[in-house]
Amino acid sequence: MKKLALTLVSCALAASTFALTPDEIVKNTKASVAPDARQIIYEITAEELPAGEVILRGKTSEQDVKTALLKSFADEGKTVIDSVTVLPSDKWAQVRISVCCFRCGPAHAAEMATQGIMGQPIRLLEKEDDWWRAQTPDGYIAYVVDNSLTEKSAEEMERWRQAPRVIVTAPYQTHIYYNTTDRGPRDVVSDVVLGNILEGVYNPDAEMMEVTLPDGRTGFIATADVEPLDKWAQQEFDAEKILDTAYSMEGTPYLWGGTSIKTLDCSGLAKVSYFSNGIILMRDASQQALTGNNIAADQWRTCEPGDLLFFGNPKTGKVTHVAIYHHDGDYVHSSGRVRRNSINPDSDKYLTTPFLGATRIKDSIGTKGITTVAAHPWYF
Repeated sequence: MKKLALTLVSCALAASTFALTPDEIVKNTKASVAPDARQIIYEITAEELPAGEVILRGKTSEQDVKTALLKSFADEGKTVIDSVTVLPSDKWAQVRISVCCFRCGPAHAAEMATQGIMGQPIRLLEKEDDWWRAQTPDGYIAYVVDNSLTEKSAEEMERWRQAPRVIVTAPYQTHIYYNTTDRGPRDVVSDVVLGNILEGVYNPDAEMMEVTLPDGRTGFIATADVEPLDKWAQQEFDAEKILDTAYSMEGTPYLWGGTSIKTLDCSGLAKVSYFSNGIILMRDASQQALTGNNIAADQWRTCEPGDLLFFGNPKTGKVTHVAIYHHDGDYVHSSGRVRRNSINPDSDKYLTTPFLGATRIKDSIGTKGITTVAAHPWYF
């Protein structure tokens, strides 16, 4: 009996030693189901009461994440008092100006995180003063000032998805005018850029076509500058189109957080160029590096046009820069400005920035982090 009692005590001590604390459960669940704060809001704390129950407080952007967390506590035999808020999934808006800025905090002085472009569907999560914490179609979450958006109901968004629409395909900034004849500096309704989406019935025989902006403004745009969205969205992978878009921005200034033809950062160049081919990439270079089919750095000669090249710290493997491969080691990227360089040591355009490897997007379309506009439920 004495030996049995000692064994039971030892088992009890072992169980208490290896039991997870509430904070550890919260942390482990985050690492499992919400590792990237740029994609999923997971702001949850746990407080254990004297009686043993655990109060969970905070918020998340995804119901599945909350469900996983509650299961983690149940698996550990913990009784939970649930005070976790799931942010809405049915509040919508669209970008109402050609390009708007998303920031890391609810202030104009906050670091810029990304940009949105006119007509882009935006999921609204929560509001703080004049700022919406919102999510873009690539999953990125940041803050945008409310006057850059037009709020839409779920019904209005569904009507928009069914409406005839056009997308701006001109590689350079163009304009919408008040009428079909006057195109002076005082006749502009709005500027528009590559990727902006407008409502309107496409008429290839008309020089100008009438369009409606997300906030209800109307005007006329050159028909040559747009294509029907449904037709455009069905295009096949075209590396040359991606490269044409990238090269058309050569000389464009670098801007941290920029993802439009006006100004852009390195991953923004990749995003804009691929979006012109109907493909939505992840926002940041470190995210893009985790998608597609990997190509080792010493195999760069097997790279094909359109592959993404990644640069960074060779000791840690941390990715800090991305470029678009062209041929013979040459690539186009945004560094100071959009320009050309090479990973070929024999080239006069060679840069010594450590090259970590590449990824091929074209063979992985439809996998995590690489989707098409046509397959994205926010657009169709």
